[in-house]
Amino acid sequence: MDDGTSQYYFTASMDSGKALYGLLKAIQFQECAVFCAMSEGLKLTVEEGKCVQASAYVPADNFTEYHVREDVDVMFKISIAVLTECLNIFGASEESSLKMYYRSEGSPLLLVLQPQSVHNVMTDCEISTQTADSVLELRDEDASEVAKLVLKASAFLGLLVDLERSCDVMELNLSPDHPNVSIVTYGMQDRSCIEVPKSSDMMQSFSCEQAVSLKYQLPHIRLIMKALAISSKVVLRCSSNGLLLLQLKLEKDDQRQMFSEFHIVPLLDDY
Repeated sequence: MDDGTSQYYFTASMDSGKALYGLLKAIQFQECAVFCAMSEGLKLTVEEGKCVQASAYVPADNFTEYHVREDVDVMFKISIAVLTECLNIFGASEESSLKMYYRSEGSPLLLVLQPQSVHNVMTDCEISTQTADSVLELRDEDASEVAKLVLKASAFLGLLVDLERSCDVMELNLSPDHPNVSIVTYGMQDRSCIEVPKSSDMMQSFSCEQAVSLKYQLPHIRLIMKALAISSKVVLRCSSNGLLLLQLKLEKDDQRQMFSEFHIVPLLDDY
């Protein structure tokens, strides 16, 4: 990018947009996302009602060039479906360099993609933007953390895959005593239980000072499965108000990291 980037609110470039594409697909369960460019990096957030909030974080060091004007707030609503489609315009098997430009409030987000295997081919995409709605603040500063688990993402994904699909409620039971973790699913006629002791190969660390039992809509929990499939580690945190926070780390080939984060609200019948 040239010195003219100062005319833009936001500019960024990266050698390959493949990891960004995968990360955004992992949180694409709604049509639109709130796009926020900060000095430390990008954050895109989607919400489902007032029950689930998912964010993708792309630290600035993932970009070869990254610039955000400090005197403005770079935040807007954008179709995440269109954004991911544009990022994949040359296909999943093609590595493509990416440049992003956002001129000013109300302007479209401009993407410039060039496949690495063909140097004389380039495509420009303009994606319309809208004024961003306010993002839900689900965290309660007064709520304390009652449990923290660090799990291998692939193993946790396998556990979720094994849960009965006909069930619609998941009960998460955590305890300092054996078996430490039990996951119970409930459906119209089915009930199943999976136990995971802290000595399990799935568990990298376990912290829980007192027993806690929380219930969630299982379809909300399943929304993390795409993110789990591309992540190496997941940190699960439970708050005293029942809010479930899952933080997932995506490790790229160049050792830089991207993250996704899911907040899931418990069933109100139990609170």
